[in-house]
Amino acid sequence: MSWVFDDEVLAVVLAVVVVGFVFGFSQFILSGRVVEPFSALGLLGPNMKIGDYPREVVVGVSFKLYLYVHNFEGRSVYYRILVKLGDRNSTISSVKPLDSNPIMEFRRILTHNQTWIYPLNITLYDPGVNKRLVFEMWIYNETSKGFSYHGRWNQLWINVTASPLNLTSTGKPIVLPSEVEDLLIKGFLAVRRAEDSGGDVSVMVSILNEALDYAQMEGYVEAGNLVEEVLSMEGEVSRMGLENRNRQLLFNVVLFGAVLGGSVGSYAYLRRRIWIFWSRVKSNCIVKCSVRLNEVEDKNCRRILEFIRSIKEVTVEELVSNSGRFKLRDYEVAKALFNMVRDDVIFLEDPNPPLKFHEYMLSFYNLDFWVTVTLLVLTIISIQFSQTPMVLFRYVFGSIFVLFLPGYSLIEALYPKKKDLTPLERLALSIGLSLALVPLVGLVLNYTPWGIRLTPIIISLTLLTLILMFLSSWRKYSYLKLSFTARGFE
Repeated sequence: MSWVFDDEVLAVVLAVVVVGFVFGFSQFILSGRVVEPFSALGLLGPNMKIGDYPREVVVGVSFKLYLYVHNFEGRSVYYRILVKLGDRNSTISSVKPLDSNPIMEFRRILTHNQTWIYPLNITLYDPGVNKRLVFEMWIYNETSKGFSYHGRWNQLWINVTASPLNLTSTGKPIVLPSEVEDLLIKGFLAVRRAEDSGGDVSVMVSILNEALDYAQMEGYVEAGNLVEEVLSMEGEVSRMGLENRNRQLLFNVVLFGAVLGGSVGSYAYLRRRIWIFWSRVKSNCIVKCSVRLNEVEDKNCRRILEFIRSIKEVTVEELVSNSGRFKLRDYEVAKALFNMVRDDVIFLEDPNPPLKFHEYMLSFYNLDFWVTVTLLVLTIISIQFSQTPMVLFRYVFGSIFVLFLPGYSLIEALYPKKKDLTPLERLALSIGLSLALVPLVGLVLNYTPWGIRLTPIIISLTLLTLILMFLSSWRKYSYLKLSFTARGFE
């Protein structure tokens, strides 16, 4: 993993960190704002996956689907989903709903970035070919004080086969009494006012959704009591929201200042200590020259090479500890040694190389494997964090987990030799292949019983990365063993 210390790679990584910090700071400035608000409406099959939808159903026999609604409007939204039945001649668009009476209706209030997946048991009573089952999204418009078509719709083409029992429809969508409808809207507007004050309205929304469920089951008294409870909570939630908003603003300013100061301080410290760390990992290795002195132009490197040639066997640790002899600091000697190894000016010979695979797995030669395992473990731990400031670790490790590790492990398995690719090529290909592998893993998961969910994705990417890194370790060990044999080690 020494290619990470390459100057070009470090420059690119620094640029990525700077861009990430700018993006994070912009998110802080725009916190609470949604640049492109949207609502999503989807239809999932009986197994809660995209696809596998029924094509043939029987009159009077129910079939199962799942309704998917996601709110990314930046505020709480009162949704009304209408289910309508049309045919090949029916028309619907993003501006005009289907001209047909609804056969079913569902309502839900969702806070920002909340998802609702609801099981549907649908029964059709009119036989026909190429029936068009349409799902429309309507939302409550505070300006017009009524529900308006939101331009989101989904459909399923289906054939309805006649039943010998000659069944007919036995019900219609429940129409709420106007006083109940007005009371529910009053509760929703109380939620919106509390939300505008910065309050946490999740409890209010949960209670209001319970009231909606009662109302749709004609439990109007219970629904009214729950709405009154929501109205009574508005004042306290709004007050706490204003206090929390002021505290959060101060906390965010202090946090970003600490992160910025810590980043600058870490860079100033690590830009030197990182070479000392490398020299300690290689401390027992014997340094040997690969070129003549007159082939080296750098004066510092020439002085180090002269010292190496004057002593029969000298280790990396001895060279770094004698940095004063070269009129250099210890980290400067370590960095010069690293650069000379990279440029094949010198090579390092391990006096006690790992001759067995299990010894190799536990040696510094396989450091990249254990660094990868550590990053995977930290990622899994950070997933549990959902509150600032710990959520920052989730962003950092999650980005590495998705955007770097899968592609890096594949590149290491395909090109185990250091000379196969330049450091910058390894970095670029690691990021590019990660962007290609992760969607493929998601595609495969979609056709499994587990589906595309957080836990299956984490497990799949972790196993994929570990398998590829283990394969990489075996290939590197095979090449290293050949080089040891050529040098006389058995």
